[in-house]
Parts: sequence; structure tokens; C-alpha cells
Amino acid sequence: MAEVSARVREQVRAAWGGAVLREFWAQAREALESAKRPDRFSVALPDETTRAAVSEIYGRELYLGHSRIMVAKLDQVLRADGRFGLGLAQVLEVLHGEPVATAGSGAPEPGSAAIAQAHAALAAHGLDRSPWAEAWARWLHQYGRVAEAELPRLTDRAGSVLAALALDPGAAPAVWVSRADLATPDEPTELDDGGALSRIVLRAAALAHHVDPPAGERERRSLWERCGVTVDDVAGTVLSWALPLRGADAWSRSITGRTELGLPTHLTHRDLAAAPERLVEPGAVVAVCERPRLVEASVRAGIRHPLVCVSGTPSTVALALLDRLRADGALLRHHGDFDWPGIAVARSLWSERQVGLWRMSAADYRAAVDRAARERLDLPNLVGTPVETPWDPELAELMSTASRAVEEETFLSTLLDDLRTGTLP
Repeated sequence: MAEVSARVREQVRAAWGGAVLREFWAQAREALESAKRPDRFSVALPDETTRAAVSEIYGRELYLGHSRIMVAKLDQVLRADGRFGLGLAQVLEVLHGEPVATAGSGAPEPGSAAIAQAHAALAAHGLDRSPWAEAWARWLHQYGRVAEAELPRLTDRAGSVLAALALDPGAAPAVWVSRADLATPDEPTELDDGGALSRIVLRAAALAHHVDPPAGERERRSLWERCGVTVDDVAGTVLSWALPLRGADAWSRSITGRTELGLPTHLTHRDLAAAPERLVEPGAVVAVCERPRLVEASVRAGIRHPLVCVSGTPSTVALALLDRLRADGALLRHHGDFDWPGIAVARSLWSERQVGLWRMSAADYRAAVDRAARERLDLPNLVGTPVETPWDPELAELMSTASRAVEEETFLSTLLDDLRTGTLP
């Protein structure tokens, strides 16, 4: 272990050596020295002072009571600390005055086969200097449960898969790929749940995105999607109506034919993969709504204005379609519910995907609330955590004051008039 200067040792003890953190560090040492090589340990957070201190070190808000601490993530956070840059074992040696016992504990050993293989696989794809690379290599060595004979193949495949993922925690995926497309033709199920490759890839993804490793199917799916990967390319759909497709190919004719029959179309990732490179002409105005009711009403009214329904929080295929349309030069205009989840969706589309907003101003909200009062319409209570509205700061303030949610259906007649005239203010 590299020598730590006397000055740094003094600073570490001053920052992290108090009585409040004594039990936390003791549990961390027990985990590192355990022959069972646990990848996590539980720590008691009996009061606000302890909770705040441990949360600050771990880099995320924990809850009073007991919390689960991931060993590899704690090591990563400590190494990334700009003041000291020490790994967990080094911090414990400084605080306790003795090195972490390595006999039988599986503590990281420089030059181990797993660490070397992991670094080589990442280096082949330019990922070895990633902030999470060292923590992942050490996790693979300590807890990866990969047979030595399998290390070269699995780490090489993991490096190839990770190179195709969106691993920047501060950016939304720019493109989407099916998990099946990341697998090799010879082993099409190698990334399915339960396999070794899936497990070690998702561990790296969790470290990269600063989240706990997934504990179930829903969390695994969520983590894959954070990385721009769809678990399959046929289950998720996005509802569309009257898209003004420019092509004369069979795919475009099939969608246009459904519109002629008065039938909306549910598109999957597989549909989008089979679509022509360009979907619409630049300047095409496409409305984006939150609820299928507006699509149904448009179809029944014979209104052929292009419409995409995200059905609440946009799915990966909905985002992929919007990205494709925007890349073609389409002008996207979104309307959704005036509740905090609806505002969160609107803000995300507006800020992250440059989707314009349609009747989502403070004036629109005020008009809807006033109309409901005049017509004695019941509006739901506005619940949840407020979301800022940077496109119109007055909107969030007004919603908090009125404390009423306005669902998209309340605007139905107005929205249909907009679609009928082709004007989306």
C-alpha cells in the first residue's frame, strides 16, 4: 500500500476520526477482513448527526435506522474524494493505526489476475481511466465469483459491452440499442438475467451511474435503460397517429395505410429499427401529448394532425421516436398534465430533448383553474414535490398557490381545436 504522508493522516483523522463515525468504520473493517468477502455491510444510523455524517462520506442521502453500504462503491467514493484520494483500506489503516488484515479476506492484491484482466479489457476500449474503473476491477477480484479460466473471455466481452453503453451519469442516452444486439451471435442469451456477463457488466454500470447494484428484475431493467439499452425490442411501444412519413417504402406505406383506415399505430424499437433513415420532412410539426385520450379523440374527430403519445413518463421507445423526429428537423410541441409528474415530464422533454411546449404556461393553467371554478368542475388536489418550470417560472409558483392539478382531458376541446387548425401555441 502506498505510503500516506503524516500531513494527510492528520487531515483524515480530523475529518473522519470522530466518535460519530467510529461504528461505521468498524463495520467497514469487519467487512474487508471477513473470510466470507461480503460485498455490503449494514450500518446503524440512530440519529440525525450520524445519518448526516455517513451520508456525506457515502455520497448519497441515507435514512435513519439501518442502511446498506456497498463496499466497492464506498471504496470508489473515497478514492474520488478530492482531499485525500485514499482507498477504503488505506482510510481504515490511518484511522485505526493498523493495516487491514488480508489473510483469507480477499482484500485487493495489486497484480491479481482479475484486476489485471479487468484493466486490460477496459484499456482496449479506452475505458481504463474512467472514474469507476478501479472500483470495478477490485470488485471483480474480491466478489466477482468468476473462475480464473473464464476471466480472459468474460472481461474481454464485458469491455466490449461497456464500450457500447451510455455510462455518463450526467447525460441522457443519445442512442438506444437492444440488449440482444449486444450479445454475440454464438451466445444470444449471454446478457440475459442470471448470467455472469450480465452480472459483471451491470456492476460496472451501477458504479458508473453512482447507484446501488440492482436487486431485482425491475432495477436491472432500469439500470440497462440508464445505459441506453432496451431489455427487448418488442415489448415497449409508443402510440402514434397520422405521422407525415416522407418515404414510399413498404414500411412507410404500412404506417400511412393504417392512418387511412383510421387506425393509430403502436411502434416498438423493432419497428423503428426497420424504418427508413429519414421519417419526416424538416419543419413538420408533431404534437406530443401525455394521455391516449387525446389520440382517441383526434381519431374519432377525423383530425389528421401528427400526434405522438408518451403515456406518462416516456418509455425508451417513445424517446427514441422523438429523437428520430427531431433529428429529421421536425418541430415537436408537448402538452401534458398540470401536476408535478406531468411538469417533470415536460421539463425533461424541454431541457434534455429540445421539445417545445404547447399550452403549458402559467396563463394556460390559470385559465383552466378559472374555468373549472366557473363551471364547477372538480379538480384533483395537487400533491407531491414541486418541480421548477424554467420556461415560465410563474407556473410552478401559481400551481403551488392554487394547489390543484389540471389533467390533460380538461383541455381536450381546446387541444383538439389547436390540432384541427394546425396551430400549437
